[in-house]
Amino acid sequence: MGARAATETLRIAETFVSIQGEGRLVGTPSSFVRTTGCNLRCHYCDTPDTSWSPAGRRMAVDDLVAFCAKGPRHVVVTGGEPLLQPAVAALAARLRARGHHVTVETAGTVAPPGVEADLWSISPKLAFATPDGPQRARHERARQAPAAVRALMARGPWQLKFVVRADARAAIEADLAEVEALCDEFGVSSSDRHRVVLMAEGTDEDRLRAAERRLAPYCIERGFVLGQRLQIRLFGHRPGT
Repeated sequence: MGARAATETLRIAETFVSIQGEGRLVGTPSSFVRTTGCNLRCHYCDTPDTSWSPAGRRMAVDDLVAFCAKGPRHVVVTGGEPLLQPAVAALAARLRARGHHVTVETAGTVAPPGVEADLWSISPKLAFATPDGPQRARHERARQAPAAVRALMARGPWQLKFVVRADARAAIEADLAEVEALCDEFGVSSSDRHRVVLMAEGTDEDRLRAAERRLAPYCIERGFVLGQRLQIRLFGHRPGT
């Protein structure tokens, strides 16, 4: 019983109800379960208290299910990197058994068995995400895991979300060349390019708006989706949104 209880908890940064701001379900009312702890150290991370300085508390899966039962049908399990925590499998299974639609947001660096979702939202990190300094080598070792991405894509509905630089043409073209190469490596077909979302890097509304205008022609040309960060437009860049 003691060992089972230990695996039935997750380290959680925050839980809240808001609007899904990104990806195919943008605008959908959702409960968010944000785990803490990550194997990456992206220099632009917008939730550093789940990665660079992970903080949070242990919560039982039962308590997380009870929280979600009071909110919308859609639930987003995010992080940090939720797939580093074994009890995510139990959380997702119990939520789905109760009729919730579960999105798991992951960087796609690991694909542990037994985790199922209604939507896999996979966000592989491009080279520019790598930080300088002592965390660089650790981040680079973990950043790309094509076999894990393909394994997650094979489990059910998926989207790929790429954060790209959009402040200059040279940066956009360099990042899109990497996106194209990764799409080839992941086996994205021409008919699935609408599942690939390009999101401009940044947390400032004015900067994002300008960046999205620069990205739009590339999305039109290549058949990718221009991603939003609706939560920033609605609430600003702050926790619990």
